Amino acid sequence: MARIRPTLAAVAAALLLAGCSSPATPDASSTEAPPSATTGATSDAGSGSGSDDASSMALMAVVGTADDPEAYEISITDADGQPVTSVPAGDYELTFVDESTMHNFHLMGPGGVDIATDVAGSDTSTVEVTLEPGTYEYLCDPHPSSMTGTLEVTG
Repeated sequence: MARIRPTLAAVAAALLLAGCSSPATPDASSTEAPPSATTGATSDAGSGSGSDDASSMALMAVVGTADDPEAYEISITDADGQPVTSVPAGDYELTFVDESTMHNFHLMGPGGVDIATDVAGSDTSTVEVTLEPGTYEYLCDPHPSSMTGTLEVTG
């Protein structure tokens, strides 16, 4: 059986051709804007910070506490950990801080929003969500009478 073995010249030619497909440095005549680290957000997301960067559009969905993930506490906070009860309508990055194995975070509201973490296991994922004006409810499914809250989204 014959083995196919690339020669050094063939490998070098392939690498050279691959390198020609996109320049290593941008062309000064290019009309494309460089990628931005911000989303152009102008809302303070209820944090009161007044900043215009992407972090102002970040929300945290927190279950338990840092000291006790199994604590019977649930909240929505800004990126600085301050409680948030009202935000303007818009697109948000919602990061779950759910290290508990007996709680979950479940957010429901206008526009068909219905997002939940699992009860078993932990979740520190981030999802993008569009919040429309109205009242959103969040709760822990196993403990809905003691772990619940609301988020008002204004127009």
